[in-house]
Amino acid sequence: MHSRISTGALPSPHLDQLAASHPFIQQIDIVFPFSAHFEKTFSSLAASYCKAQFTLSDFFEHASHTPIDPPLTALPTKSDPDDTWCIDPRGILTLCLSKQPYERLGLVGKKLPFKGCQELHVIKIPLRKETQSVAVRARQKAALKTWDEDRTQSGYGKWEIAFVGGGASISSVEYQVRQFADVFIPAPELARSKEESKEEWEERVSELFEWVGMACLGAQRLKANDRVDPYVAVYDAPTPSSVGDMTHLRWTGLMDSVFVQSMLTAATSLVTTCPPDESSFISVTLHSNPMTPISYIPPQCISSSAEMKDPPPRVPHADAEDTVCLVLTKDTWMSGQSIGKWDAHWG
Repeated sequence: MHSRISTGALPSPHLDQLAASHPFIQQIDIVFPFSAHFEKTFSSLAASYCKAQFTLSDFFEHASHTPIDPPLTALPTKSDPDDTWCIDPRGILTLCLSKQPYERLGLVGKKLPFKGCQELHVIKIPLRKETQSVAVRARQKAALKTWDEDRTQSGYGKWEIAFVGGGASISSVEYQVRQFADVFIPAPELARSKEESKEEWEERVSELFEWVGMACLGAQRLKANDRVDPYVAVYDAPTPSSVGDMTHLRWTGLMDSVFVQSMLTAATSLVTTCPPDESSFISVTLHSNPMTPISYIPPQCISSSAEMKDPPPRVPHADAEDTVCLVLTKDTWMSGQSIGKWDAHWG
């Protein structure tokens, strides 16, 4: 796993682009010191997605006729062990195939450049038929039907597909709230002081991100009355900390970029407008789906005019990771992002 820490001032153009750059968020965790106003604001935000069974060729045809606005985002709820796909909001179907089905489909793609994993190829197919010739479109449709037929013969049948931006039976994004009383809550200072070395600052902010992760897990170690045997576990909360009540909110399901951005906008507004006598913060953690061949789309690739530029490739697998943890204070944000191996997000 690789990690990177970034900081900046609020409001921030970086945060305004964050949701659009991560189109396959499957879980959001928000943690903050207890505030009825904060909780009411976040809980008023709702999201839903569609779920239905299709062959990929039928869904491709459906997606090709779906209005561009709002953009369609889709992925299978369960992927085959080796082969999967996704449709990102730019209107591109991306197939990720192992060697045998790739050769059988006969479409031109790119081999993923990673060592230590099986040979995989990525094929990009635009949804809009006007972007390609009639002959190319016919070959693409025939290839998708071939894959459907091979899946049927192998006993897989239709795909169960989760998508946003189309019509079908609607599933609400699940929402949970947990309250924790008498826990150690840090008073984060995100800026590096003049007296701190870079190593000291990195250690301090790592402790803060560790606290956020433990808060999302509801860890008993954060309790002020924790009496765990020191031979079993030892944990010290970041300093300075005080004892108080904490709220943890979690959403799970396929969430489109509009909903994710509404969460980030609400969080930014809440921390920047809280009363001066309140030292408050909000943490927002975004978890991307590990099984998508695309996890991150650079801002310069998001516009429709740049739709055929290649986002950074990655290998979809159960242990893949692309997680962004944000800590927002009155005037500053800090981001801790982690990605797994076989991901070219940072080159």
